[in-house]
Amino acid sequence: MKFSNKLEIGKECFEIFLTSDELPEMSLHNIHMAGIAHLKPPYVIERSQLNLHTLLFTSSGQGKLTTETTEAVIQPGTMTVLPAQTNYRFEINDDHWDMCWILLPEKLDWQTLMPDQPEIRPTSQALNIFYLCHVINQEREIEASFRDQSFHQLARYIESNLNSLTLEKDDRLSAAFRSVNQSLHKPWTVNDIAQLTYYSEPHLYRLCKERFGKSPKQIIRSLRIDRAKQLLTLTDWPLNELAQRVGFSDAFNFSNRFKKEVGLSPSRFREVGSNDSTNNT
Repeated sequence: MKFSNKLEIGKECFEIFLTSDELPEMSLHNIHMAGIAHLKPPYVIERSQLNLHTLLFTSSGQGKLTTETTEAVIQPGTMTVLPAQTNYRFEINDDHWDMCWILLPEKLDWQTLMPDQPEIRPTSQALNIFYLCHVINQEREIEASFRDQSFHQLARYIESNLNSLTLEKDDRLSAAFRSVNQSLHKPWTVNDIAQLTYYSEPHLYRLCKERFGKSPKQIIRSLRIDRAKQLLTLTDWPLNELAQRVGFSDAFNFSNRFKKEVGLSPSRFREVGSNDSTNNT
């Protein structure tokens, strides 16, 4: 997809802009510009090689993000992070989309906190940040010291959300694959896992390889095979039923994959396991 700089905005869209010309305290906290958006279709904005970091905090409704590497739905309660020089396209994906956007300069303070790739991350502070931007808008005519406090709080919110630790990433990965393991009968895809973790598929692949030494597909397959081993040992379910329980369409496909991974057919594995159990009693 070729990206350019364009905007399509419908008559029912409403935006408030926060700029350093009117609010000079903004630049003191390394914030270039911000805005509050109450959007209804149509709304499309596309940017190419913007030399600013872009953040979106979505409070309600849905948007859609398209970059050179991924497409993802932007849900309420999330922060969308686009490092500078990212080509991207935003569009509304619901009957409305309420969010605030913040542009940050390419300064070292922010640069060190930016991810390598665009991300959509869950945050419990999306609504707080949305309302805080409304408060700042109402503070245009009051004493500058009050506005400075509000911008200080906004900068703290931004920093705390960007300053996510590796542990948080690990937790998101673990939680996603726990969901898979609890519902192995579902037809899980890599895109499903990406949606659960709010990562793009390429970024998810890198994180899985770094932490588990396997691709997302390989992890899903390993979980299915491990569960199959348990069920073969502990139950006498027919292979067709067992196959469906762990996410295979039929016993034939299950048997082929199981033998390739384990080196034994499911029937032989069950027989060996039964004999071992008998010998140990």
